[in-house]
Order: sequence, then C-alpha cells, then structure tokens
Amino acid sequence: MSRFRIYGSGGRPVYDSAGEPPERRLDRIKREFNAGVAMFYDPGAGLVREQVTIHRRSPEQFVATYEADGDEDLLARLVEHVQEVADGRDWTIQHGIGGTQALFDAIADGSAFERDALAAVESDLAASSLDPADLRGAVDAIGGVDLLVPDYETAAATLGYLRETHPEYAVAVTETPDVETIAGADVFVRPSREADGVAPGPEFRAWLDRRRAEAAADAFRRATESFAEETEAASGVDVPTALSVAYSGSEPVSDLDRRLVRTGESAADRSEFRRTLRFALPGALIFGLLAGAFWPGVVPFSPESLQLHLLGLAGGVVWLGAVFWTGVARDDASAESSLEHLPDTARAQAERATDALSALVAAAGEDAARETLRTTVAQYEVAVEPTGERGQNRVRAVAAATALAAAVGGFLLVVIVLATDSFAATGP
Repeated sequence: MSRFRIYGSGGRPVYDSAGEPPERRLDRIKREFNAGVAMFYDPGAGLVREQVTIHRRSPEQFVATYEADGDEDLLARLVEHVQEVADGRDWTIQHGIGGTQALFDAIADGSAFERDALAAVESDLAASSLDPADLRGAVDAIGGVDLLVPDYETAAATLGYLRETHPEYAVAVTETPDVETIAGADVFVRPSREADGVAPGPEFRAWLDRRRAEAAADAFRRATESFAEETEAASGVDVPTALSVAYSGSEPVSDLDRRLVRTGESAADRSEFRRTLRFALPGALIFGLLAGAFWPGVVPFSPESLQLHLLGLAGGVVWLGAVFWTGVARDDASAESSLEHLPDTARAQAERATDALSALVAAAGEDAARETLRTTVAQYEVAVEPTGERGQNRVRAVAAATALAAAVGGFLLVVIVLATDSFAATGP
C-alpha cells in the first residue's frame, strides 16, 4: 500500500494519489517549509517528504510526500511520482536552479549516490576523526546528531552516505532541527555557510570531545599504572623518581608548563640547597685555606699583593660559577641517568601515556589535562608543579648554597690572613 501527495508551501493539498485532495490545509507542511526543512526521510516508517520546485503558471515550491509499506526505494519512488504528475499535467520540474532544488536534482539524477560523492563525504568525516562507529555511538547515546554541510549538493551526498552506512536511520535535511515533526530524526543534515565540508555540528562536536577526553584520560591512567608496574618489577629506579624523570621531559607535559617532582620536596627546594652545599663547601674551605696559606704576613689588598689577590679572586669567581652551573644542571644529568635504568616495556608505556595526554589536551583542553595528570600521579607520591616555579626555586636554592659556600671560604681566608698579620705584628 503506497500513497503519494503534493502540497503547496502553505500546506494546501495539490495532488493525492488516493483521489481528489481534501481542502484542508496541513499545518505540519507549512511549519516545516517555514523552518527550512528540505527533506525528511524515515525508512523505518516508510516515509519521505521533500521540497521540489515546479513551474505551473510560474515557478512554485511544493512539498512532495511518499509513503509505502515494505522495502521500496522511497527516494527513487518519490522522484518517479513527481515526474509522472508533472508530465501528466504539463508542469515542468525546475532542475538546475540551486538551493533546495539541488537536493532533489542530485537524488533524481543519481549523483547523490555516486562513489566519488560518497568518498568525499567519508573523507570530510575522517578529517574530523569521525567514522560510522562514532556516528552510531552518538546516535545511541544522545539521539539525533547534527552534521553541517556547505550546500544542498553536499547534503544530498551526505544523505547517500548515511543511507549506505546506516540504512535504518531517519535523516532530516534542514536549516534547524527544532521542528517537532522531524524530532525523531537520527541525523540532522544542516546546510550552513560556516561549513567547508561535512563536519559535526556544535552539539555533536561537544559530545565527541567529551567521549574522546574520557577515552584519553582513561588511556593515560592505564598506561601510567602499567608504567609503574613495569618499573617496580624490572628497574632499579623507584617509581616516583621514574615517573618524574620519564614524564617531566615529555612534550605534552612540557607544553602544559608542568614538571613532576616527588611529593614532599619543599617549595624552597631544600634538597637542591643541600646537594649544592655538599659539593661547594669543601671546595670553598680548601680555597680559603690555600689562599691564606700562600699569603702569610701580607696585608690584604696592599699594593705589592694586589695582583695576587685579583688572580685569586678571579679564580674563585670562575670556580663558584662552575659550581653554580653544575648545581643547576645536575637534575637534568640525573634524569638522563635514571632513564637509562628503565626497561623497554616501561618506556613503551610512558610513550603511550604521553600520547594519551596529548590526545586529552586536543579533546578537552590544557586545564583538564593538567588536572588528570595531577590526580593520576598523586597516588604514586608524585606532585605536579609549574615548570617556571620549579626552575626558579632550584636556581634560588643553588644560588643560596653557592653564596653560603663562597662566604665561608672568604671568611676563612680573611681569618687566616688577619691572624697571620697579627702574629707578624706581635712577633719577636
């Protein structure tokens, strides 16, 4: 059982295959026409209705509807019936005028279903990292999803693509999905001047980003867990240190302006202070002792010893500069050394984790990625801090330790020189 009808844009019936059309206008047709609904195709309900421009006394826009039970090709039958009625009444279908008529034309001449047209739609969707499985997942999760297209020719090809990949889907080609009579559509194909190709609309894009962000965050957590297990089982490096080393230097973590450190390291970086002081203080003491020993009985900064003092001062400055530079660079050298002890399996998991973190940044933004990074590594006694803050704290700690060592060495030199001068002045 099938039925074909034609309505004017105001909902007035013009033709009915069941007999003489009734006089009553159909408000549904008028609402859809005014809202920019060019087509509604529902194979499950055996229904299709579409705008078509026909010249009677002048060009007019009509809405043709076709209903049929069974597995008939609704789109082809609709076109055939429109052509039959037009030929029987000496009407002319206005092919080639663009606009919504381009949708009817592409279905009528078959260009909407050509392999090149479908491949172009598939390519556009792939550029948005969207495949048929993503589309099905979105429809199952949120109901109707929207796809933006640049024109009605592309809308026709998108309809053809959807009919091939998801033949059971109801599809509406419309300027707006906010029309009650098409609310049951699975996909809304929306022509938009803002679209360069076929792409997810704002709501669909937001859903995709949320799902991808969740998947990326989960992948990051699982890879980090595997990294910790591999490191603990096969490496001589403890897990907090391994995490700090492997993740801090990676591109996504650096791009997030973050660095990983063991939990408990103070903001002032006392460990850097102590490490630099242990390295610098013995040298400062030796420098002070030797300088004092080589200048017995010489009054500091007297004309006859000025060159010796300046030479010693220059040597001390160079040495302290080397200490400072070594202290600042020590963490990086330590990090590279620690990485050498990581097993290949752990390195592979670290790469997976950082790749997932990059995907999370792309899907959800930097703030979400920083929060996921922070909460994931916290359970391994690792903290996340701004890279600049870490660097500043480290430089301050190394500078303070170097300055203290220099002060101790200088104080020892002064004490020895003054003591020697005093001994010489009171001697026999």
